[in-house]
Amino acid sequence: MTIRFRFSKSDLITAAGVAMRPLEIDDKGGLFERLGQPGITERLTHEELADLLRQPDTAYIAGYFDRAKQDLRGRKPTDIINGLAQDVRRLVIWRRAVCDAFLAFEAAGEINRTHAGYAEGRAKLSCEVERRVGEGMAAAKLARPGAEIIMRQLPGSRTAFQWVRDYEGAGYSAVALIPETHRCGNRIPRWCHHSEALMNQVIEIYAVTQRPTKAAAVADTRQLFVRESKRRAAAGAPTLVVPSAASLRRRLGLADPYYVHAKRYGTAAANAKFTLFETGVDVTQPLERVEMDENRLDVISLLTLSGIWDHLPPERQERFEAGRRWLYVAIDCATRCILSMRLAETPNSSDAVRALRDIFIAKTPMARSAGCESTWHHHGGVQALVTDQGTAFTSDDFQGAVLSLGATTLLPPAGKPWLRGHIETFFRTYGHQLMPLLAGRTFFDTIQRGDYPSEQLACLCDDDLITILLTYVVDIYHNQGHGSLGEKPPTRLGGDWWPSMEHLRSRTA
Repeated sequence: MTIRFRFSKSDLITAAGVAMRPLEIDDKGGLFERLGQPGITERLTHEELADLLRQPDTAYIAGYFDRAKQDLRGRKPTDIINGLAQDVRRLVIWRRAVCDAFLAFEAAGEINRTHAGYAEGRAKLSCEVERRVGEGMAAAKLARPGAEIIMRQLPGSRTAFQWVRDYEGAGYSAVALIPETHRCGNRIPRWCHHSEALMNQVIEIYAVTQRPTKAAAVADTRQLFVRESKRRAAAGAPTLVVPSAASLRRRLGLADPYYVHAKRYGTAAANAKFTLFETGVDVTQPLERVEMDENRLDVISLLTLSGIWDHLPPERQERFEAGRRWLYVAIDCATRCILSMRLAETPNSSDAVRALRDIFIAKTPMARSAGCESTWHHHGGVQALVTDQGTAFTSDDFQGAVLSLGATTLLPPAGKPWLRGHIETFFRTYGHQLMPLLAGRTFFDTIQRGDYPSEQLACLCDDDLITILLTYVVDIYHNQGHGSLGEKPPTRLGGDWWPSMEHLRSRTA
């Protein structure tokens, strides 16, 4: 079916940077004239117009050359609502809701454009506006009993009628409701170009490796003005007005924070502080991206061999020293389910390979042996495995195992943990939720640890430690709400997604 387009001579179409205005539209297509090039026309069929409007570099603005919209464009700071500041954008949306609600009630005969009629329907109008914008009593999240509810005050009848007239005159465009406060104030330059150049020196004085205080930078800049004024007075030129300390602090606040931090602390520190953070790589299905890492546990346990501790004589038990174990963990980025956990004495490729093997098998028997109530059936073939550049993951044994399984291995650059944000977030989660419940914890650093006797309180052997970790993951972590999953637990989101082993074997065959 051919799409038929209707254009007005006041519309504007921009394609690949070329602006055009419609001249004629008929059943076969339309004739368009290029702006700034009178007489240069181009005829396009409706099929060609449909293909053109699908292109990402094509923009269509209806009524661009209308007189009312041209007047608005000259008076308003922008003709795009999203280009406004957040508070101003919210105000414009609220004003539009006031106009739409008023016009709807006016069409139903429930309000009229008189002061008495507006006052009579004011309460009903306020409720309708709150419903349209989701504020006040109509907010999506109900407030607690006794909590304060902030409500916007409706304008008076004269202001409301003016908003409605402006809204109608602009073809019901919300641009007409943008406040014109940007036109207020004195537009005359406050400082001459010599003063402007000296005021900018406060940024260079502050952004040095000696890291002076802002007060010192402001004082030095004011001294520059004093010396320059004396020099100009000796030469018979007009002196400069010394700006106040508040003016110089405001000018310093306009400096690029990255530039200032890089000059004071170095480029590496600035890159680390101003790194762009995202929600991570978009994934659409389980096992599309699995992140794996090793972490030293924040708890001191007794370094025992699993299953042997109870059979050792007391004198042998006393000879075992206390220390911290390492934990290998693999997490699925789509469902946030933990696919593998393995305790290790030190980082090594053998335990890393064993942890990789556990991703491909159902681990419910392990969970049952640890006394878990939930199942740990999450397993399958991995499409992409993301690790850091630790020696265990870059070893030939581990890389060979990954390649033999047909998975793609990704090694993000070192020193950028946000490129493996899911596994890093999990380590932080159990560090805050589980570790405080265990005796012998070491905390995150020595300052937080203080005088806590971690070595004297160490009482967990390997069996106890892995049992606690498995119970936390299978029964607690997999069943609690996750913020990035819309407060849904990982098992509920991914419960029906995990393929069977028969499907996996047919897929890898």
